[in-house]
Amino acid sequence: MNQMTDTNQIRILISALASGVVSVQKSTLMMALASRSEAVTIAAQFDSPRLKRELNLAKPNQTPKVSLELEFDGNRVIYQSQEIGKIQILYKPPLPGELQARLSTESAIDRFLEYLQKLYQIVVLDESDRHVRVFIPNQQIPSFVELWQEFLQEIAFSAYGDTKHQLPGLVQTFIQMLNSVTLSGRGFSTLDVPILTNEQSNVLAAWYFAVVRDVGERQNNRQKQIYLLEKELAEFDLDDKTRRAKTKELQDKLAMQDKETLKYTEYFRKSFGGSLEEQNAALQEVRQLETRLFQSSLTKAEQRKLQKQQEKLKKILILSQESIQQKLELFKQSEGDPFKFVRLDEQQNPDKFKQIYKIAKNFTKIATDQINSTRGDIFTQCISEMYRLLENEPKKSLPQPLLTEEPILGEARSPGDDSKEFCYSCGVKLDPKNARWQVLRFMFERPSQRRQSASSEGRPHICASCSALAFASPLKVTDESIVLQLKSLSGSTISELKIKDYLRMLTNKEMHLSAGRYLILSSDRTNTGEIASQKMGQVQYALAKAASIFPVEVLADFEFWLITQGSQKILIANRHLILVKGLMNSYGQSIINADKDVNMTLGDAIRYIQQDLPYLADYILAKPTNYSNVVETEKNRKKYWEMIRESTMNKEHQLWQKATLYEDVAALTGLTYAFAQSFKRIASECLSKEDAERELSKLIEKVEDGHAFSYFFCDYYKPFEEVNRTITKVQFYRNPDCSFIYDRLKELLAKIEVSISEREEIDKETQQARLNIFAEDITRVYDHFIHKKEYLAEKDWKNLTYNLKLSLYTRFPELLTKAKTKSEKK
Repeated sequence: MNQMTDTNQIRILISALASGVVSVQKSTLMMALASRSEAVTIAAQFDSPRLKRELNLAKPNQTPKVSLELEFDGNRVIYQSQEIGKIQILYKPPLPGELQARLSTESAIDRFLEYLQKLYQIVVLDESDRHVRVFIPNQQIPSFVELWQEFLQEIAFSAYGDTKHQLPGLVQTFIQMLNSVTLSGRGFSTLDVPILTNEQSNVLAAWYFAVVRDVGERQNNRQKQIYLLEKELAEFDLDDKTRRAKTKELQDKLAMQDKETLKYTEYFRKSFGGSLEEQNAALQEVRQLETRLFQSSLTKAEQRKLQKQQEKLKKILILSQESIQQKLELFKQSEGDPFKFVRLDEQQNPDKFKQIYKIAKNFTKIATDQINSTRGDIFTQCISEMYRLLENEPKKSLPQPLLTEEPILGEARSPGDDSKEFCYSCGVKLDPKNARWQVLRFMFERPSQRRQSASSEGRPHICASCSALAFASPLKVTDESIVLQLKSLSGSTISELKIKDYLRMLTNKEMHLSAGRYLILSSDRTNTGEIASQKMGQVQYALAKAASIFPVEVLADFEFWLITQGSQKILIANRHLILVKGLMNSYGQSIINADKDVNMTLGDAIRYIQQDLPYLADYILAKPTNYSNVVETEKNRKKYWEMIRESTMNKEHQLWQKATLYEDVAALTGLTYAFAQSFKRIASECLSKEDAERELSKLIEKVEDGHAFSYFFCDYYKPFEEVNRTITKVQFYRNPDCSFIYDRLKELLAKIEVSISEREEIDKETQQARLNIFAEDITRVYDHFIHKKEYLAEKDWKNLTYNLKLSLYTRFPELLTKAKTKSEKK
């Protein structure tokens, strides 16, 4: 066996302790593990309060010399001469090529592995796209086929999952997804998916019940509005214009109410009522055939013929005999009114509706609007499906395990991709005669496919397993959903294990969904229903949303991969996430702004950040806001500088050039800001506020030329000589709001051989460091940059000084509403 890493040995020992199979030196082993920082983090993933408590109580400072080394005999794992379990490889099936189907399979595997760890202490040691290597404690554990079936029935396709172990069921996955993401703007009909469990039946039936509930409420609300309008027109003395408007509104509402009532009633009577009559007639014929089949005079051929007729008639029967008779009576009592029919049945059979009524409370209007209930046929289909699900036991077998003890080998099939002989998603062989399930929006992001060997576009066939797993997966790729995958940047165990904790925290805190290492961010909306991700841009929205909800340490420690519709994964740079977060916090920015509109200025700033143009992003956010946390902003600038420097390995790389530009502009900002601060003080004392700001803007516009900047600064003091100020030197304090540019200036002065020890001193009163800067330093610094190879070309020099202007204006935000740079005016 390959050499086992220290982390995996700790995983194995904690798994063995959690399952209670360690009987030798247990207390000393606990103390030895408590001395390892990753042990407590690993233990938390087993969801064993007893184990966490024992580890926390163990005293690592009293740890005896105990070895954590394991011995291996084949796949057997031995600790201190005791066999504590075995290593086993489980094989994955080939993952689907279609993105949404792949996400469904990956999330199902991740959820199953989490289930194994929390309930059976089976821990993952290594994983790839084709296999998983696990440690299984030496205890009585069902086969993996039985464990998979147990997971499907008790977790994935149950209503509420296992709340004790925080393993979500359909209420937390399927319903939460419907409440968060609009799969189709036009809506769709009832779902044709495999039904595996009674609880899955209840969840779907509750959805259809909620659709009927919301349509009924819409009609009731409209009727109330009609009553109020009629009352207002009858009782109040209205002017002609108001009366005409109210009368028109009343007429429109009455027409819509009559139209909807007629539409729903006609379809219900024709479709649902007709189905009841058809089933009742079929039931009578089945009884007659049963009587005839008992006749002894029938030949075998006649018996087979009657049996075939009987089987054909039984396929028509959806409901039981008792249910058919009861519903026919209800149909008469309700006079074919669908809302009255359901209400009467609910009153007469409260036990039948009890479960779905509770589940239906979880569906919001977004969820019920996913079904196009404005169509009378689809609305009636919801009622029919609700009763079919409530009154029939699931007959479909459970999907085959996604993890098997033997490799899953592909099967030979005919060429082409337009066939019922194989699953279009996973490739498994299908029986063409029984291939029933076709791709729905729940399974693929684009269910209608133009296959190479097909003559036209259509929905391909898939297996029951892919159809069912897609139904239970909350990961749906749409124009408005943002799917992120998180990976540890360092590869450390602690970082890997923290991912799920962060995702769980977010899904509990906000209306987000998670499955395995994937997170779905629900898009913000304006009051008018405008979807922020569509208006701002999906990638830009993902950056803003992730930056707003994750702490800085998570943005720094994890890779963020964006899963977009119809494209490959997009890696979001950590430095961009951190800078976006910093600027949003510094300038009080949010995705939906104070005007309740999508913040397009933030979107533009993010686009600049994606191009590593941070000064421009900083500038356009500073311009429209009165709020600025200058200390926080300075910290963010430093953090971004540190991260972009870490990302630059090749000096010829374009990113290295941008990192150099960012650092050089920061140093120049420190130099010119010191003089601009001094200039602002004297101008404010001698001029009006407006005139002082105008003069300061003129100074900033001079930064393209060091001599012009220095001349304008020095010359400006001449009319105010009576102030008795020296103009040969300014003092630049290292305050928290300028610490980053202070340090960059200090490094720059050292590069041009200025003695920092002679220039820097500590203020006796404030104990702050300060630099003494002279007017001739401007000339020396500018001369340094003019001869620097990065700025020999005129366009590069203009780029440097343009960014310097932006940086300076950002530090004097009061000027931004009064002046534009020359580049902007052009």
